[in-house]
Amino acid sequence: MSFATSRRGRRAFAAVSAGAAAALLLAGCGSDPGGSGGGSGEQILTFGLSAEPATPITGVQQGGAVNQLLTMVHRGLMSYDESGAVVPGVAESVETPDDTSYVFTLREGLTFHDGTPLTADNVKNSLEYYRDPANAPQIASGIADIESIQAEGDTVTITLSQPNTAFLQYLALPFAAIVPDSSLNPDTPNWVGAGPFEMTELQDGIGVTLTKDEDYYGADEVALDGVEVKFYADGEARTNALLSGDVDMIEYVPWENFDRVAEAGFTVDAKEGPFQYVQFNVEGDSPFADPKVRQAVAYAINRDNAVTAAFQSHGAPLEGIVIPESDPAYTPGAATLWSYDPERAKELLAEAGYPDGFAATLLTTSQYTFLQDNALSVQEDLRAVGIDVTLDAPDWSTRVSQGNAGEYDIAVSGDAGLITDPSYLLNWVVGNENFNVSWGYRNEELTGLIEEGLRSTDDAEKRAIYEEITGLWAEEVPIASINTRQQAYAYSDRVEGFETMPGFLVFYSSFNIANASLG
Repeated sequence: MSFATSRRGRRAFAAVSAGAAAALLLAGCGSDPGGSGGGSGEQILTFGLSAEPATPITGVQQGGAVNQLLTMVHRGLMSYDESGAVVPGVAESVETPDDTSYVFTLREGLTFHDGTPLTADNVKNSLEYYRDPANAPQIASGIADIESIQAEGDTVTITLSQPNTAFLQYLALPFAAIVPDSSLNPDTPNWVGAGPFEMTELQDGIGVTLTKDEDYYGADEVALDGVEVKFYADGEARTNALLSGDVDMIEYVPWENFDRVAEAGFTVDAKEGPFQYVQFNVEGDSPFADPKVRQAVAYAINRDNAVTAAFQSHGAPLEGIVIPESDPAYTPGAATLWSYDPERAKELLAEAGYPDGFAATLLTTSQYTFLQDNALSVQEDLRAVGIDVTLDAPDWSTRVSQGNAGEYDIAVSGDAGLITDPSYLLNWVVGNENFNVSWGYRNEELTGLIEEGLRSTDDAEKRAIYEEITGLWAEEVPIASINTRQQAYAYSDRVEGFETMPGFLVFYSSFNIANASLG
């Protein structure tokens, strides 16, 4: 069974209630969506996805698999080009009369996949929905500075209460899409968009069929007629599907298969992106409440060993924080705050009152090998300086639960910035109590400096602020960085025009499927 949203079936679509539509969508069944996907000469890309995605909820961050689909189905006021630069999306242009005003002019003739027009009122209503924390939107904090939104004709004017130099980056994210008003609730599956491809069939456990939207504003530049997405949660199965020709492209190439895939004649398009780190429980009388102990951990880590153990060298040591070189805040020293220096680590432990070390538990997970391998490497390094670490490696669900309850001494995590602006660092210093930040840690001085950097519109001033931030980060060690890892898409020589996006944007690389073609 399929649920069509194409224009050929819109009368039927319009007659179905939202609740019935959702039921039909979730009950998808039928034959394998693979193969050519159409008649002779059609350009149908087959794409191996690393997980079966959850049913998308408007505005909510639901992980990489959902993001891959959102980037193809939706567009926001802003978008990303193939290099990761922010560019207009459904907005044809944006003007900034001053530091807190944004005037967006919409493109002519915009429509959603259900045939309804996309208007300035839709833009206002979508953004108002995303502003409300009660809706659990991922970008609520990023657009919290919105003071007013005015919609008139084809123009949307947004006024902020204070400057926010990352504002347009938030509007480009796949979960900041402009959607029909009927999708502005947690119960209607967020499939109806204004992007290059519309979802025309969902088959549970098998895949999704996406068909080119001929009314998409950039349709003339989209060569593909559609994308057949197949679900392969197992990394080996996903790799073998590419090598055997069952799919043209896969994402999340297992690191142990990089060389194997490349040697078989396929392109492995890898970019450095997410980073791994040690987080701390700093509450009560924990030794890790002392910044000197956290510094000791940072100096004790042999990051080269961790890259080899976890990623077969498809990554890089990270001795500090990630700030893109293209950002005005970039300072070369940010990534090199703590060298590998076990003797210095021992000295710091002695200064903190632990000359003979102490025992601690290190939380990781057995479900994701790369996190466990990083943890094993860290365990060996900490034992070498006197911290007797016992590994706790439950399944991922338990690891998240324990992290959300602060049930650990230290833990190994992996994450990426939501946006490339260095204000992403706020996540680790504002006192969030969730599974991937240091439990109980907050620092008002760092928070204030990062927010000051976000508001600064002067490049030299921003750089000076971040130089101060990096110095304080080195002393405080909110997290102890371990390494970055490469994330890769791999594809056959039939695929042309696709490029993996850089840095933290790697998880949004499916934006670039709209630029691909089949040779």
